[in-house]
Amino acid sequence: MKSRRAGFTLIELLVVIAIIAILAAMLMPALNRAKIRAVAASCMSNQKQMDLAWLMYAGDFNDRLAINSDSGVYGYADFPHLSGNPSWITGRLDWGIGTVNTNTDFLISDKYSLLGGYLVRSYKLFECPAANFASAAQRAKGWDHRSRSCVMNGAVGDGDKYSFGWASWYVAKKSTDFHSPGPSDIWVFSDEHPDSIDDALLYDANYPVTSFTELPGSQHGGACGMAFADGHAEIHKWNGSVAYRPRVTFAIVQRVPCSSTDPDMLYLAAHTPVN
Repeated sequence: MKSRRAGFTLIELLVVIAIIAILAAMLMPALNRAKIRAVAASCMSNQKQMDLAWLMYAGDFNDRLAINSDSGVYGYADFPHLSGNPSWITGRLDWGIGTVNTNTDFLISDKYSLLGGYLVRSYKLFECPAANFASAAQRAKGWDHRSRSCVMNGAVGDGDKYSFGWASWYVAKKSTDFHSPGPSDIWVFSDEHPDSIDDALLYDANYPVTSFTELPGSQHGGACGMAFADGHAEIHKWNGSVAYRPRVTFAIVQRVPCSSTDPDMLYLAAHTPVN
């Protein structure tokens, strides 16, 4: 008597395939969340290293904080290098094809940057791994991202500031100038929204206002990496207007209206130094 050959029937194969599909669908959200957390952890690590370099600089210069100048004050992409007085970094990003968008010397060369040596010339620390955005014109040149995504708090560090009233606000120039709030509550570095980032700093509000001068980043599921004046870093989850602006339009987005009670605006105001 011939033995019957073992094997799956068509129905059994379809059942197995259906089960695998169901399990994959159940696992995908968990895998996506794990990926978001891993990318956020990498971003936070970058912010932490930037923060430590900033603290080391202040320690070497009698507590004087690194210069934090606005490159747009005099209309030059590579200011303040032209003035002979470097800032913590140099350069003004945009969505065009100017080399300022990819020039890593502006981030790590002693000629242009006060912190490059403290960061052992690691320009990748300036990039959030989630900020891999480039305009159509930039992608046509083979770029898949710009050189940086991080900025410094405009109220932290001496230097030239844009003259729309910011100059009359309080700016901490030394470590001892962090009076209120304390160093653990003052943010120093943050990712900025790709549509808002241009110069090296983010103008913040130290009182309730009805618009964001510039938008912080929100690429980590409505959150971004931030580093603080005491040396710690964290992923901050936004709960108001910023959380709802993750989409990149590849256009300049600034002066974004908000409510005077917007929780994100109030958070930034509460974590900016005042006298």
